[in-house]
Amino acid sequence: MSETFEPHKAEKTLKAEITAREAHLLKTLRQYSFGKFTIHKANGILIRLESNESILIDEKEGIILEITGR
Repeated sequence: MSETFEPHKAEKTLKAEITAREAHLLKTLRQYSFGKFTIHKANGILIRLESNESILIDEKEGIILEITGR
């Protein structure tokens, strides 16, 4: 039986011993509220994080476009 995702439910916290690279990865990931990420590893060592910025399209923004180049 799979659990239902509850976005406002408090998460369980844990204490763990991690490497400095893992700590840096977590610190960086916490800067984003949502997104898609690719983590690169070489020989078991974290070496790079790629983030794909996701921008919400909202028609309520009221954007006015300038007409140029006539």
